[in-house]
Amino acid sequence: MKLPDPRRLLIDDRPVSDEEFRSQNLVYVISAAVLMITGPLFIYHGFNLLTWPYTAKWGALSIAIGSFVLIFGFSLWQDRQVQILQRMYRKDAEEMKQVLRELKDERKS
Repeated sequence: MKLPDPRRLLIDDRPVSDEEFRSQNLVYVISAAVLMITGPLFIYHGFNLLTWPYTAKWGALSIAIGSFVLIFGFSLWQDRQVQILQRMYRKDAEEMKQVLRELKDERKS
């Protein structure tokens, strides 16, 4: 049985139209923004809970949850930026190939 390549496991290689990519991009950016806003709110609330001895454990838990949410939001945003750059690189490479083919055909004529 052939195992999947773990480096290519999360990469989405299917062709996507520009409109679909923009709508996906908007959803990802909104999701990352919500996560990157709620993470610090959890952390802030956790530090407020740390001052009272009866709620210190809940404060620590809130800080931990906020940190994880913030890190996940940042990783989601960073992943989207990488996908945008890969898409731009792919388009630029296709344009360069087309220009080089045209120059080659022009040179032959």
